[in-house]
Amino acid sequence: MKYKHIFLLLLLACIVPLKAQKFQGGITGGLNAAKIDGDSHELYGKLGLNAGGFVAREIMPGLLYWQLELKYTSRGKYNIQKDFQGFITGTELIDLRYIEMPLSLHYFFRENFQFEFGFSPDVLIKEYYADENGAISPDYANDLRRFGITAFAGINYFVIEPLAFGIRFNYSVFPFYKFEAYAVRYRDSGWFHDVLSLNARYYFLR
Repeated sequence: MKYKHIFLLLLLACIVPLKAQKFQGGITGGLNAAKIDGDSHELYGKLGLNAGGFVAREIMPGLLYWQLELKYTSRGKYNIQKDFQGFITGTELIDLRYIEMPLSLHYFFRENFQFEFGFSPDVLIKEYYADENGAISPDYANDLRRFGITAFAGINYFVIEPLAFGIRFNYSVFPFYKFEAYAVRYRDSGWFHDVLSLNARYYFLR
């Protein structure tokens, strides 16, 4: 009976505000700064683009809504290797391109400020590896997971009614490349995407 009452309350919560709900939609794009945790501890040296579209729907008018996106995004790492004297000895580039589908909740905590958090399933569609001599084919390339998921959180600011700028932090839920050796800490068990995104979002429907 307890579960039945909970189900009825959730159903009423969805039905009651239905007339006030409205769909929103638009385009989004920006710049990623990425690194790979578990490989090394370099800065966010890999730059790439993200772009796509989104739809959203209000849950509580003017306060809370969910959003679904379909995006192209670039992740990976770019590392400059130096010797003990500080001279550059080489470079390493891992460029991984994904199609992702972020699903998130958005909450307005001030008139123009909005907080977001959610999860994003993704699929690897293209990869490129290089060092200081050009393209390479590393052994680990065949062991990368083609499907993954990241968790993310961010904050957005509406400059004008249809235009918002924001920053989003993305991190892998599980490693996209897993080490064979046993690891005491989960974060040491493989490679994890670690990405900061600066984004612009424009609403056609709002």
